[in-house]
Amino acid sequence: MTSPRPLAPDSAHPLPPGAGYLRALRPGDPFSSGELTAMVSDGILRRVVLDAYVPVGVALTRATKVRVLRAVIPQHLQRRGVLGRLGAAWFYDCADVPDPLPILVAKDARTTTTLPHGFSLHQTVFNAFDRVSHEAMSVTSPLRTAVDVALHVDTPEGTRALHWLMASPHLHCPPELVLAALDAVGKKPGRRQALARVRKVGRAVERGYEATGR
Repeated sequence: MTSPRPLAPDSAHPLPPGAGYLRALRPGDPFSSGELTAMVSDGILRRVVLDAYVPVGVALTRATKVRVLRAVIPQHLQRRGVLGRLGAAWFYDCADVPDPLPILVAKDARTTTTLPHGFSLHQTVFNAFDRVSHEAMSVTSPLRTAVDVALHVDTPEGTRALHWLMASPHLHCPPELVLAALDAVGKKPGRRQALARVRKVGRAVERGYEATGR
């Protein structure tokens, strides 16, 4: 078993105004896609999400991620959607950036709009504390993220993300709280398997090593 990686110092609370001042670079603004790729090869830039880049010396804090997300997520999805599942786990430094990027929308929201390449759309129901706003960018709370990952991401990546979500004290979603939240969702497809996964990963968290198996 590998040792847990260092935990991110960022909390799950909203960012202070002006925290996300960094401007992400995208093709045509002002460099072409080829120029951006060349700068990655030269060690000047790194790609963060989809076709958005930042200088290599810029730390991927929550403020940086918000700026990048606001550059790549269309305005209508920013207004109606919520970054969730492995996308939210990445935001909290608990997973690699997923492809496609999962966007959650309320079940009663209109979903007839064309979905851009690089995104997946999932209809759901939100409770009062399921969403956190970071400079007008909505992300599922750490607890809701852990519940969604347990229910919908039955992969090794999901298991690792679930581990880090529950093992990070600053995110405030320990295994017992995730189990209680799953109990509260009622009858739902995959709920029994999700409970078993949380118990298994929770035991690994309590023993202090990384859960990498399914």
